[in-house]
Amino acid sequence: MRSLNATEWDHTYDSTIPGWDEQPPPVLGELLAEHAPPPVRVMDVGCGLGTTARWLADRSYTVTACDFSARAIEEARRRTPAGAAVRYEVLDVTGHTPPEPFPVVLDRGVLHTCPTRGERRTFAAAMARMCGPGGLWVHVGAAALSDEDALDQSSGPSWTTEETFLDAVDPWFTVLDLRIADFGRRAGVTDWPARYAVLRRKPRSTAHGKEGQHS
Repeated sequence: MRSLNATEWDHTYDSTIPGWDEQPPPVLGELLAEHAPPPVRVMDVGCGLGTTARWLADRSYTVTACDFSARAIEEARRRTPAGAAVRYEVLDVTGHTPPEPFPVVLDRGVLHTCPTRGERRTFAAAMARMCGPGGLWVHVGAAALSDEDALDQSSGPSWTTEETFLDAVDPWFTVLDLRIADFGRRAGVTDWPARYAVLRRKPRSTAHGKEGQHS
């Protein structure tokens, strides 16, 4: 198993209407209001068509939104009103260190596209670089509520148990808040269980030497 590359995602956005593309449910707003109220700078990683980025901007966040699919970013820019507090970049965060870390980084449906432990740890390390020590990572991704659920990888996102999720993030992050709620609100399309997590980046001395550990 492997995740799709940028070219394959370009093809996905050209050939299908993404059923997962919708505004987040209220639980995400509740988490942000509690742990990272506006105004604050947010990096929306894997922003796709920019729906969540625009949702954040409407709530007074200053947003940088990135995706490694140039096609997705092209369409996100087209859909975003002039003057909105969103800046888009074509960017693969797994090979990038920002000149200035963000106070908050958000992934809604990105980690769960990583089907292996190595890919999950590579992505978690990238999120650590993007927010820097003390920064917050707000994560939303498919949650396996049992080991049996985690074994069903026939389609869609990679469903991770809480143990698997914590294994991926522990070298760099401490979990501050963890909730289970529906990913979206479309019956039969996005109303499946998702993990909503707020994580704080560990001090650099704690995480030093663990970046890039895969197995």
